[in-house]
Amino acid sequence: MRSLYSFPSIQLIQRMMHFDPRSLLLFGTNAVLLYLVLLVNSSLAAWSLHLMLLGPMIVIPALYLRHAPFFLCTVLTGLWVDTSLHAHFGLFTLSFLTLGTLIFMARVRFRAEQNYHPVILGHICNIALILILTVIEGFALWHSSAFWGQVLLTAFISHAALLLIAPWFYNLQRLLFQICHLETEPEDLPIT
Repeated sequence: MRSLYSFPSIQLIQRMMHFDPRSLLLFGTNAVLLYLVLLVNSSLAAWSLHLMLLGPMIVIPALYLRHAPFFLCTVLTGLWVDTSLHAHFGLFTLSFLTLGTLIFMARVRFRAEQNYHPVILGHICNIALILILTVIEGFALWHSSAFWGQVLLTAFISHAALLLIAPWFYNLQRLLFQICHLETEPEDLPIT
């Protein structure tokens, strides 16, 4: 008599149900970062200042997870950001997926276990998101010099804050991997 686990359909179901809990942990840290940024933005509103620190939310999922958990974490994070910020719905979800996929495809070139490459990638993603938001949402205001002054001020302040926040954020995510006894090494590391 054949074992229940020897049928191909049961094995297929077992392979499909492989779930990486790191994706939910990364989504949770992304939600905490977004909440903290929104709190800071509400206190800076009196001076017409705005922080945009969305770049680091994309980097660690793209460097550490396989494609299915990466997709889950990125879509959940993008939808969370879309519902929290005033922009066209789906703008951040599609932007996160596009930027994350670009990082995911080239991730063997980056050292994910240290902060140097993730911080640089976080800055690149953050400036790309600022540019995407500027092009999509601010198209009608391109002729205004005050608009460009506000965009440059937002980019400068955001990247200055990102110099401090991104290493802390990446170390927090790695520390939570260790605390929760999850895999602390990125998937698909190149052989050295």
